[in-house]
Amino acid sequence: MGRTVPSFRMVIESFGVEWSEFKRALRDIDKESFECLMNYARRHAEAGTNMPNPNPFEPIIMSILIEHEKELRKIRENAKGTHS
Repeated sequence: MGRTVPSFRMVIESFGVEWSEFKRALRDIDKESFECLMNYARRHAEAGTNMPNPNPFEPIIMSILIEHEKELRKIRENAKGTHS
């Protein structure tokens, strides 16, 4: 029998487990931010599945960056609306 390749969502979850000691050492507000970042990565699990990259950290970080870019765009658009 061949090995079963874990889904990218499972990879994201194992990443969260690997970083659990780091998360545990964070302040409560930072723990919330950590979970928010992990949720950003979860939102893009399907895209990560399509990335033939042996290093799962890269698509996880890219997913987080995409969500941050979306937030920045919203802020910029709202700022333009208030200056008009």
